Amino acid sequence: MKSSQCLTTAKLLSLHETGERNFPGVNLSRANLTQANLNRINLSAAHLQRANLAKAKLIGAQLKDADLSKANLKNALLIEATLCQANLTATILKEADLSGAILSGAILLDTNLQYATLIGTSLIDAKMKRAKLAKANCTGASLSRASLKAADLKGVILNRAILSEADLRRANLTGACLIRAYLHRVNLRYANLTEADLSDANLKGADLSHANLSRADLSGANLSHANLTGANLTGAHLQNANLSHANLSELLLKKANLQSAQLSKANLNQANLYKANLSGANLLEANLEYANLAQSNLKRAGLLLAYLTDANLSHANLKGANLIGANLTGADLSDASLVGTIMPNGRIHS
Repeated sequence: MKSSQCLTTAKLLSLHETGERNFPGVNLSRANLTQANLNRINLSAAHLQRANLAKAKLIGAQLKDADLSKANLKNALLIEATLCQANLTATILKEADLSGAILSGAILLDTNLQYATLIGTSLIDAKMKRAKLAKANCTGASLSRASLKAADLKGVILNRAILSEADLRRANLTGACLIRAYLHRVNLRYANLTEADLSDANLKGADLSHANLSRADLSGANLSHANLTGANLTGAHLQNANLSHANLSELLLKKANLQSAQLSKANLNQANLYKANLSGANLLEANLEYANLAQSNLKRAGLLLAYLTDANLSHANLKGANLIGANLTGADLSDASLVGTIMPNGRIHS
């Protein structure tokens, strides 16, 4: 079918029913295709602005370069559809099924994808600024280099998703599930990750500066070389997390659980670790200058060669901790528990 040919909705549906599938470039703007069966149709570069495709079946459809801006695709089936470089600006895709679909380079500005299914969907390089993905299921989705600035991702499921180098600045990820997600060098500056589950996630080299991670689960996560300057990790779970070489300066870590965490050569200058659990943590050569460790649990922690100058360790539990070579100049150890602690000179405190 020639792309220049104009079709009525009824004619298109009739031709599709007889087996015709190719309608590239067709103009169907504002068309009513509610609940239409358009499986395997070729609508590449088609004009579908403001079209009503609610509950339409578009399984395996070809929609590359199509303009679907402000269209209604609520509850539509777009399983394994191709939407590369498609324009989906302000499109309604609420509760739509886009499992296995390809949306690489697509424009999804202000798009509504609430409760949508995007399992295994490719959104590489997609432009998704201010997109609404609350409660969407994006398990195993590929979002490398996607732009999700200020997007609403509250309660989204991104388990095992790939988000390397994605832009999530100021995004709302409250209560999101990112278990084992790959977030290498992701930009999460000022993002809200309150109570998010990032257990076993790979956040190596990520920018989490000024992010809200209060009560987030980062147990077993790889945060090596990550930038967490000014972030809020109050009550966060970081047990067995890898934070080696991470920048945690001025960080709020009150009551955080860092049991057995790897913090070698981490920068914790002026960090607030009041009542934090650092038992068994590895703090080899960590910078803890001016850090607040009052009432913290450092039982059996490895603090070899650590910099603790002017740190507040009052009432801290340092039983069995190893402080060989540590710099304690100006540190406050008043009422600290030092039974069995190996002091900087190698002497075991009695």
